[in-house]
Amino acid sequence: MNELYPLKIIEKKLLTNESVSIKLEIPTSLKKIFQFEPGQFVMIEKEIDGKKFRRYYSIYSAKNQPYISLGIKVKENDGFASFALNDLKTGDFLQVSPPGNDIPFKIEPDKKRKFLAVTIGSGITPFYSMIQSIINEETQSKIILLFGNHNTEKTMFYNELKELEKKYPNNLKIYWVFSQTNEGDFKGHIDQNIIEKLIKEEGTDFDAVYIIGPDDLKKKVAETLKKQGITDDKLHYRIYS
Repeated sequence: MNELYPLKIIEKKLLTNESVSIKLEIPTSLKKIFQFEPGQFVMIEKEIDGKKFRRYYSIYSAKNQPYISLGIKVKENDGFASFALNDLKTGDFLQVSPPGNDIPFKIEPDKKRKFLAVTIGSGITPFYSMIQSIINEETQSKIILLFGNHNTEKTMFYNELKELEKKYPNNLKIYWVFSQTNEGDFKGHIDQNIIEKLIKEEGTDFDAVYIIGPDDLKKKVAETLKKQGITDDKLHYRIYS
């Protein structure tokens, strides 16, 4: 992932008061290089006040779009994310790598599959791409999403996901976990108890399970799922700090 290409920002919009969406135009000459499967990520590079920042962000747009969209959330001591939120603007360029992947997922239109996706915060971005792509192309399949946040106001794509679940109940079921409000299905943080309740509702017949988030989330969720009989070969992880 060493080669980088200049891509222009063609749209910027706030997702929450601490996260922003950046849409990058893909020139015709780079269409093949930037073809992606749902769940993939890119590395971006930007020099700010003489300091070079490199960050990895998952693509959240659906497959086969003429652009890639990234969701960027401000985290503690992340100078680039704060810059993206406050200073990046349409017309600016970012240096961007071709898409890469560390979780195996490929749209298969003729398949009927069942997936479990577990994440918190900005970990929703690759799953949002998967969800849209399944609705559009793998229409017999379904994602069960367990999504943790502080509250609805800080939840990326909250309204969009609610609308998709309402419109496509055969493709998407969401279990909301909020630590600061009672508006979701569960209050607190994703833990063994919540996973066991989800399994009681949804069973264990998943074709694949994807866990994206901090290492402690991965460990808690994976340990509980294994106790429920889900085998290692079905478990896939992306860890971020």
